[in-house]
Amino acid sequence: MAGRPPPRAETTVTRGHDGRERVRGGAGTFWVGLRTMLDGSLAHPKAAVVGAVTGVVNGVTMIFSAAAIGWATDHLIVPALAGGHVARATWWLAAGAILGVSTVRWTTILVRGIATGHVQYGSQARIRRAVVRRYLELDLSWHRRHAPGRLLSTAVSDVDALWSPMVVWYFALGMVVMLVVAIGQMFRHDLALGLVGVALVGSVLGLNLLYQRLLAARARAVQDSRGEFATLALESIEGAQVVRTLGLADRERARVGAAADRLRRATTSMGAVSSLFDPILELLPTGAILAVLVVGSRRVESGDLSVGVLVEIVYLLLTISIPLAVISRFLGMLPLSAAGRSRIAAVLGSTETTDYGTRALAGAGPLSLAARGVGHVQGGRHLLADIDLEITPGEIVALVGATGAGKSTLLDLLGRLVDPAEGVVEIGGIRAPELARGQIRAHLAVVSQTPWMAGGSIRANLHLDGHPRERRPYSDAELWRALAAAGADTLVRDLPDGLDTRVGERGTRLSGGQRQRLCLARALLRAPRAILLDDATSALDPAVEREVLAAVAALRGHTTVLIVGGRPSSVLVADRVAFLRAGRLVAVGTHAELLDTEPDYRRILQAYGTAEAIHD
Repeated sequence: MAGRPPPRAETTVTRGHDGRERVRGGAGTFWVGLRTMLDGSLAHPKAAVVGAVTGVVNGVTMIFSAAAIGWATDHLIVPALAGGHVARATWWLAAGAILGVSTVRWTTILVRGIATGHVQYGSQARIRRAVVRRYLELDLSWHRRHAPGRLLSTAVSDVDALWSPMVVWYFALGMVVMLVVAIGQMFRHDLALGLVGVALVGSVLGLNLLYQRLLAARARAVQDSRGEFATLALESIEGAQVVRTLGLADRERARVGAAADRLRRATTSMGAVSSLFDPILELLPTGAILAVLVVGSRRVESGDLSVGVLVEIVYLLLTISIPLAVISRFLGMLPLSAAGRSRIAAVLGSTETTDYGTRALAGAGPLSLAARGVGHVQGGRHLLADIDLEITPGEIVALVGATGAGKSTLLDLLGRLVDPAEGVVEIGGIRAPELARGQIRAHLAVVSQTPWMAGGSIRANLHLDGHPRERRPYSDAELWRALAAAGADTLVRDLPDGLDTRVGERGTRLSGGQRQRLCLARALLRAPRAILLDDATSALDPAVEREVLAAVAALRGHTTVLIVGGRPSSVLVADRVAFLRAGRLVAVGTHAELLDTEPDYRRILQAYGTAEAIHD
């Protein structure tokens, strides 16, 4: 997300700048919103030009409509009502002018709406892509601090709010032109009537600035409440099984219901401000028309003004109510847009991304992995300190420790899911930050303890983008070999549609053990030069686990393997065991050596069975 440096106070989110945006109410909100509309227009120049031109033409046609009606009043209606003769050409000219202007006006409305849609929805799609791309660039530590529901709300609700004013942007541009021309017309006919128009426009714009100031903080509260509600709702949906099994349905209803009430109160607060200002804004044009009638009727009586001109000015004032309403609507949308922009800017401006170098991993054999003086801090807690561990190519190493010892954190560091706060990780003898983008993922596979599958078929979940190094799709024979190695071939054959069986969202149609085996098969299919298994056999029954670990043992010499876990079955296939205690690496050796020298290690393994079992 590179780009030119951001302004000191605010970030142009549509450019993907670094830095956080600061949005304030009132005039600040207006200029932030105006820049957003200009950014969207510049990103879609052709549609923007069409929208702007048709908006301006539409505004001008409203002036022509008033002029045509005024002319028809003086040359057709008044003479006809007085019983005078009206030439046929006058009838045709009046009808043609009114119908012609109306036709142009409605045509511009149609074209402007289509052009506006291109800009608005194109901008939404562009920013959503930028937000999702940023989510993928931000490291794991950042994601662990941000609830998925809030991130989803930013990508959906905040993007909608950001671009909502665009729906009337080109309409409002045309209406501004129309207002200027209309006020000029009123001054051309009569100074006093022109001043009435200026007073009307000034009053409406002044009220709207006050409206923005009162609405800005409320709009931010609404967007925050939407994010909170989305977070809690997603938690309840994802944790449905836990909620039901623990009988927490009433608690969840109360928790999510309270968030819904907070959202309702925030939205109602916005509505209360609107309900106060909307009637005033509606009444102002009516008051202006009454003033014009009082002043104008006297001008007509004195002969200084014709009836047609008075009708034209009254029509202009009636017409002015439309642009004033449109401009008011546009200005009223800006606080929500600014709130959405601020939350999006917080994502696009986040700098917790992974940096890449230019080096590549050469060769085709197993990779070495090393942690040198590695320490890691998360949320103010030191999870790891002074870790020195080297795994030689083709070696199988088991990582053992009590819960909270830092096993998964060390695996995340060795797989470069996060970067260490101290020290350095080397992969294939190269410092991890020096490797080019995609190099680690092409040569190293990670299987987490929480198996995840995309909605779709088993085949699609295995294939993904194909072979990461050879850039080709997998053959069915390769799929079945990987499934057999993961102990999942029989499972897939027994399913109704085999490889084409759909697994449901997140693989919910499969059991935890089935998903775990398929995720392991997906990793093995990539023929990784190193594979990190984070308790990846925890959901398997003992018989299947033995088969899977036998397949892992067969990788010795061909693939470097790191196994996280404390089961006897896992450590028995390892060449060496690394033992962690409270974030520190206290011993590295063979399984037998650690049994003799580390009582804590022995206690962890004995929790899974008898002493004889762990010596097996």
